[in-house]
Amino acid sequence: MEENTDSDRDVNEKGFMPDSMNMVQIERRYELEQEILHAVKWGNPYKVEDLLEMRRKVFPDLISCGKDSATESLRCCKNELVALNALCRFSARQGGVQPLYLHSLANKYALMIENAVSITYLNDVLYAQIAIDYANAVLEFSVNSYSPMIRKIVTYLTVHITEDVRIEQLGKMHNTHISHISRKFKKETGMSIPAYVSKLRIGLAKLYFEDGRTSIKEISELLGFNDSNYFSKVFKRYAGMTPSEYINSIYER
Repeated sequence: MEENTDSDRDVNEKGFMPDSMNMVQIERRYELEQEILHAVKWGNPYKVEDLLEMRRKVFPDLISCGKDSATESLRCCKNELVALNALCRFSARQGGVQPLYLHSLANKYALMIENAVSITYLNDVLYAQIAIDYANAVLEFSVNSYSPMIRKIVTYLTVHITEDVRIEQLGKMHNTHISHISRKFKKETGMSIPAYVSKLRIGLAKLYFEDGRTSIKEISELLGFNDSNYFSKVFKRYAGMTPSEYINSIYER
């Protein structure tokens, strides 16, 4: 018969199941996580902030990664945030955010997680930032409250975000007069179709800048702006600062 190895003995001594106190803590962690994901789904960043504060009071470390070495602990914390990123992406999709925006947002955080070199940064900064950003995405870009026709139009505009889609084209697609589409679109979204497209483009531009792309001309062309100066003007209108100022703010974080 083979003798137990050291690792086998460790498993037997420690076991896979936590004690009763740890089980209560684990249950509460999962309850709070589900509440956070629910707030993300409904586009409520204020509720997310309240829940995060509650979680900090109960669990000062938002992420729990007790490993023997610093390298293992960092990897464990990164894995937990990778999971959070995926869960928030799923919740935001349920909340009505279009896949193109979610794809860019998820890639942004995947890169930030992998580039992190500090557990403190992951715990104190990135955990909350991920949850709040996804909730804000639902608040700003959800299509769930729109009628089927407007939802289809928004989806079409998002898929063709780099193209100059004419309102007449949308009218032909839905066999509806363009004046009716324009009125209905503004009533449901609070914006004209061109303004909504601009908002989508600027939202993606921010993610591109945060992804490390700093060429304003390149991003403006990528998003369908023929003139980088016009892009800068539109960016300032929706972001409250110029592209250069926004890029600088990223490095100052």
